[in-house]
Amino acid sequence: MSRRYFTHIIIVSLCVAVLFVLIHGCAPDRLFAPDEVVVPDTPAYVLDALRSAYESMSLGAYADLLHRDFRYVFADPGKAPFDREDDLASTGRMFSGVEQKNSAGQDAPAVGSIAFTQLEILEDWERVTGDEVYWSDEEIVMRALIQYRFVLYLKRGGKTCASGRQVVYAVAVKTEDWDGSLYWRWQLLGQRDL
Repeated sequence: MSRRYFTHIIIVSLCVAVLFVLIHGCAPDRLFAPDEVVVPDTPAYVLDALRSAYESMSLGAYADLLHRDFRYVFADPGKAPFDREDDLASTGRMFSGVEQKNSAGQDAPAVGSIAFTQLEILEDWERVTGDEVYWSDEEIVMRALIQYRFVLYLKRGGKTCASGRQVVYAVAVKTEDWDGSLYWRWQLLGQRDL
């Protein structure tokens, strides 16, 4: 490499570095963050995110959706509710695509894909009152009655369906973005089978 070529590379590199500093120094601290955060009127996002996490079989997306106080309450009063970790373990087994034991210790076939055929709100979002959500101290909790049906397509062939009605609970949580700014996002606080 000639000395002249090397000098050109150094000069261009320094110019790029100086340009970056000038531009970065002039940029606002929160380039894309709004001054005031507005939370949507309804937490419909949680149902879209739930569908997306299941259909993509993404445990990371599902974990991001669940609030730290998440609780799954079964219709059977004799079955203990699942907390967040129990639910993530159970869902993780389903999303893994590997044959293994389910939470009841039974053989569970490997799931190849999941598709919702129904996910509809039967009673629109309303604010929870009283002690209905006894497992969390969140102040503003929204609830909706939904009906769902999804199909588990098994890797070895065949399919199985899950369907029912549930009350779902959602809460808006202030969250820190990658740049340090804060925004509101809805998380799933709980599900209660009917």
